[in-house]
Order: sequence, then structure tokens, then C-alpha cells
Amino acid sequence: MAEAALRDLSAMLESSPRDTVPVLPALRPVLPGGGLRPGSVVGLGGSGSASLGLALVAGVSRHGGADGAGGWCGVVGVPDFGVLAAAGMGAAPERLLLADDPGDRWPDVVAALAEAVDLVLLRPPERPGAAAVRRLSALARRHGCVLALTGPFAGDWAGVRLRLRLDEAVWEGLGDGHGRLTGRRVRVTAEGRDAPGAGRGARLWLPAPDGTVAPDETARPPLELVGGAVSAGAPVHPPRPQAPRSPRTAARHAAPVRTGAAAHGPGEGAA
Repeated sequence: MAEAALRDLSAMLESSPRDTVPVLPALRPVLPGGGLRPGSVVGLGGSGSASLGLALVAGVSRHGGADGAGGWCGVVGVPDFGVLAAAGMGAAPERLLLADDPGDRWPDVVAALAEAVDLVLLRPPERPGAAAVRRLSALARRHGCVLALTGPFAGDWAGVRLRLRLDEAVWEGLGDGHGRLTGRRVRVTAEGRDAPGAGRGARLWLPAPDGTVAPDETARPPLELVGGAVSAGAPVHPPRPQAPRSPRTAARHAAPVRTGAAAHGPGEGAA
């Protein structure tokens, strides 16, 4: 009976929905749980939100799916979606479904995709109505599909619990009026109810010189200011104060007591 119960439990765990929808390894430190919550709605903002969308599609396409060998993604209303750039980040183009211009029926297109794919990258062509928001959010929750919103109307979607923002972007490789762009350093921040506290962030290459998404290992912690003036030749960091010693420790470090004749007081002779 115990073995049958264990088999039933194992079957239930295998059939239960996964905890997170995977992302690229470089983005995992930014997200609570290391991935996206199935059935959630994620807002993408900042000056490089298009690149964030590419990175999310690449992560799900490469690491998603029931067996982790790759998932399916839909891209709706993004005619300038860079398939080549997404492939450079790791996406599998054969698992991407593109609907560049769905027109007024974009909610129906998203609804159909939400039943079949792991992630839908959506740029709403207009301010979404309350009915469309409720319908599509409910379908995403039911089927475990992530809706990733980008574009000027992404902030008008009610119920977004996680927002990813890209800022502090600095391109590398461009000299004084000449050169070739090789990569971009950015900061990605996660905010919202699914990222409690002051938010989570990480500095990344998006993209790196080889087209991938990678941690920016050259980032340095901010310099710590030293109070007071420092004279020439003096150490920058003053010595740390030492903790007071206990009486027993102080006794151990005291000067040793001499033995023999010198240890006797006046008038005492040696034995």
C-alpha cells in the first residue's frame, strides 16, 4: 500500500504544472525563483524593452517546454521583431510563431496562442479594454502561458505583478565619431508585487559582443568615500580598532615572570 501511495504521489508531481517558466541563465538572478511565474503578465519597460522581449523569447525557446528541451513562443504585433538577434541569444526560430499585424482581432490571436505556447510577446496596438484584459489574463492563468507586454500601451494593462525595466545602457566599440558597436552594457531591474522589496537588479551584456546575453563581470562596486583629509604618504584606510581583551587573554599576553634568584624579594635567599 505504501508503494502504491508513493507511485500516486510521483505521478501527481510529474503531472503538476512547473514552478517557473525558464529564462536565460544571465536573467535568473533578477527574477524571484529564477524564472517567470506560469500564467503571469509581465510588463517590459525602459529604453531597451525590445531587447528584453528578445531575451525572454530566447530563454523560453531554448530552455522551456515540458522536458526542458525548448518551448514555443508567440510574437504578436511586433513586425520589427529581430528573429536573427533572438537566434543569436539562443532562440530556436523553428519554435517561434509570428503574427506581425493581427489588426483589430489581436485579442483573438493572443487567445488562440495562449492555449498552445509557453510565452506570448505582445505589443498591443491600442489601449487594451477591460474586457480584453480580463479575458486574456484569465486564459494565461488557465493554460500557464506568460504574457510579456511591450510597447507604449504595456503600462495600461491592469493586474501586472512583475515589471522588468532596462536602463543605464552604454554601447561599447564606438570611438570619437567612428567605430563599430560591439556590445551593450545595461542594468535590468525587476519590480512589482512578485519582486518584493526595493526590487532586484543585475548588470548584463544585452547583447554581448558575440550576440548572447551574459553577466557584466567587469562591473565594480561603488567606491566608498573615506572621511577626513588624507595626508601625502598616509594610508588611505585607517587601522581598524581592536576589540578589548578579556582579563584572561590580557594575562596570557603579559610580560613573563622571571624565575631563579632574581625572582626573590629583598632579604630572601635562595633555597
